Amino acid sequence: MSFAIPALTSMHYPAGVLIGLAAAAPVGPINLLVIQRALCQNVAAALILGFGGAMGDALFAAIAGFGIAVVSTALHEHVEAIRFFGGAIMLMFAVLIWRASPHMADNGERLPALRMAAVTFGMTMTNPATLFFFVGSFGAAGFSGIGHDTPEHRWHSALLVAGVFSGSMLWWVVISSVARAFRGRVADRHLARLNHITAAALAVFGIGAIGAGLMAA
Repeated sequence: MSFAIPALTSMHYPAGVLIGLAAAAPVGPINLLVIQRALCQNVAAALILGFGGAMGDALFAAIAGFGIAVVSTALHEHVEAIRFFGGAIMLMFAVLIWRASPHMADNGERLPALRMAAVTFGMTMTNPATLFFFVGSFGAAGFSGIGHDTPEHRWHSALLVAGVFSGSMLWWVVISSVARAFRGRVADRHLARLNHITAAALAVFGIGAIGAGLMAA
């Protein structure tokens, strides 16, 4: 039985965009980092951070959409270690941001683009709640015809994952552009204050993740 790729009339892609937006929008460590980066550097630098988060969202969406049971089970079984590791990443990044001295005309040393994206990708992947969010969202939306058992189901799952990535990146474009628009109203002292707020929030998230991992162990 042959399978022809259907026209892009499926609702899986636009629904995935909305779910991707919902996954990225809540204020958390990555949002704070993207805003901080947009103010201190530029939109492109902020989008590199957002790209790492969007890739993490897309990977979790693929796990949920394609039904990769082995990976899902492994994440669930090692949730304590994953939370602990993710919390440690946030704490280390909090220290770096707190110690930084940002300036509006910042020509200082910057983290390489790939390392920046890897940081936000790691933060996303060490938060197992993201996987459960996608599983719950896909279930609540009542998606049918997704999975990996037939070519059509795989196509629908791919559309869903592409939509999640697009929605997540759309959020990062919007939030970084809005933050950049306020750059003219921001002085060095505001950047320093934002750095301290961001670092403190990251530390809280990190300590919370480590505490949750230790309590669940």
